[in-house]
Amino acid sequence: MNIKVTQEVLDNPLWYPLLDVVVAILQQRDIRHAFDVSQYDTIAASPWLSGALGARASTAEFIRSSSKAANRDISSDAVTLMIDDLAPPCGETVDKRVIRVYPLAALAILMQPLYVIVEDENSDGAFVLWMARLLGLDAIQRSYRAGRLMFRHAGGKNQFAKSAKALSFGVWPRDDEPILSLQLRAIALLDSDAHFPGDSPNAQIVQDVKAHVAFVHMLNGRFIESYVPEHFFHLRLDKDRKGPKVHAYFRLTESQRNHFPIKDGFMDNATPPQPQDYVTFLADRRRKQEERDLYRTVDPRDWVQLAAGMGSGVASVYQDKGYRCQHNTRELLTRNQQTELNALLTRVIRYL
Repeated sequence: MNIKVTQEVLDNPLWYPLLDVVVAILQQRDIRHAFDVSQYDTIAASPWLSGALGARASTAEFIRSSSKAANRDISSDAVTLMIDDLAPPCGETVDKRVIRVYPLAALAILMQPLYVIVEDENSDGAFVLWMARLLGLDAIQRSYRAGRLMFRHAGGKNQFAKSAKALSFGVWPRDDEPILSLQLRAIALLDSDAHFPGDSPNAQIVQDVKAHVAFVHMLNGRFIESYVPEHFFHLRLDKDRKGPKVHAYFRLTESQRNHFPIKDGFMDNATPPQPQDYVTFLADRRRKQEERDLYRTVDPRDWVQLAAGMGSGVASVYQDKGYRCQHNTRELLTRNQQTELNALLTRVIRYL
């Protein structure tokens, strides 16, 4: 976050020890917050630092150098923290870019992590870290190790809005004192669950969550498993003698893979469910025409391998150390996946 301080706070000696603590927080390892470089001259000339002695004497130079260093990396500048002694006690969010807080509350905001709300913090959190490593976006992993980035377990898609809202309003509602400043310290990430291009079964969830977080990203892929590169698909499934399934899967078009039900495949409504053969799938009117048309070009010989799915183990690639990807090997993803995930994770960095 960019940090700005009102002139009234800079002129009030009551707040100087607190501003010293803000500086101490910024000096911690892997902290990406920095004073707004445009305010440097004002801060340096303020009574807080003008003519300062002792430990405070080097503060102006630290602010200048840290602001310049922040600009050499992907800047975490999507949010400005405005320290204002006239701000309401619970803080407020202004124009989805500014957190305006009372000086004491600023310390709490600066020490809190950025929350990424996900359906399952283990698998989905591991997906984020794995892809950050693959794309060479080191700030994500450094922030995670430092406790500056944390995953918040929603416990199911229908719980996303409740989880996001609870950050500000609490489990027992804080009717008169919501922590409104937390809206910009949370992001939501969820699968699309889309069966075909243009399908958007989670659109309402996205709308319900938007008001309570900085931004929501719904993946283009149906599941996080949709992004596992071919090499790691083989590493994970060859040992289960499912290599032919992997070959068939990667003979699909990218759009078909993007919407393929990796775990369960295409099942009928029998008890227990059975994999549908190719002809039955294409004639199944329970399925939307767009889904049937999407897979109409699949080779029937590949369908035999794909119809039953691949089981629930594919996502373990993201968690198991034995499948850790090499740093900055983005070429393992398709061009579309690179573009989507690089934009997503760069945006996350900007909110750190």
